[in-house]
Amino acid sequence: MEAGVTQAGVTQAGVTTEPTATPDVLAELAALRAQVALLSAKDEIADLVTTYARACDVGNDPVLLRPLFTDDATWHCKGFGTFTGGDGCALGLKAVAGEKIWWSLHNMISVQITLDPSGEEATGFWYLWEAATLPDEHTGEATAHWIGGTYDARFRKVDGKWRFSKIELKLNMSTPIAQGWVKKRWPDGTRKQPYFVNLKPGETYYWCKCGKSATQPFCDGSHQSGKVEPVSFSVEEGGLQAVCGCRYSKTKPLCDGSHLNLKYDWSLLGKTGPDDAA
Repeated sequence: MEAGVTQAGVTQAGVTTEPTATPDVLAELAALRAQVALLSAKDEIADLVTTYARACDVGNDPVLLRPLFTDDATWHCKGFGTFTGGDGCALGLKAVAGEKIWWSLHNMISVQITLDPSGEEATGFWYLWEAATLPDEHTGEATAHWIGGTYDARFRKVDGKWRFSKIELKLNMSTPIAQGWVKKRWPDGTRKQPYFVNLKPGETYYWCKCGKSATQPFCDGSHQSGKVEPVSFSVEEGGLQAVCGCRYSKTKPLCDGSHLNLKYDWSLLGKTGPDDAA
């Protein structure tokens, strides 16, 4: 007989009694159930990440992407901006595919998942290594690129299914394959493309507002022949920043994705957009 389990028997009334477990066995069973639940949740979330990648690799299909997000989800990446709401995330990503990423093959590597104590939310991290076709920033010609970066994400269980509640893609490079990241780690900044630069926290920079500077995106004094003054700014978080090149960003001098001029096709989700309703 297994240790920690009492023997079955028959009462004087002829009723058979079931074996009962000791507190130690019950505690062990509870721990095993919790471990199985943890592993199952991690497996389901890893499947969610893979499903996201597969949806991105078919042109950021919004019909496939929308069920992966909570209704209040956000998606953010410097140089692309922030998409809000489940519909906004799906349609924003679809619009990006039309404007900037014409073909892609996402490799999601070393996915790490940490569940919250509640078991209803979780945090995730993984690496991105992506082969992609992007338009050349000067000619618009299709160009093969390597894209590398990391993802930070939050997940929430909704109606028994795990979904993304927040995704942040932190790019580390987007380089033409023909040149390689040693020679050209980022696309050149232009009127239709932000400038990817490394900035130091607390240091003062002067963003060119007139558009005439030869040291874009920073001022070189060319504005002195006109009335437009440069904009001084600093950043709290050092490292890579996407600095506005189009001059239309609502978060100038930092890029908010306005250069993409994205159009949401609400009909893809069978819905009417806010502008259409008006």
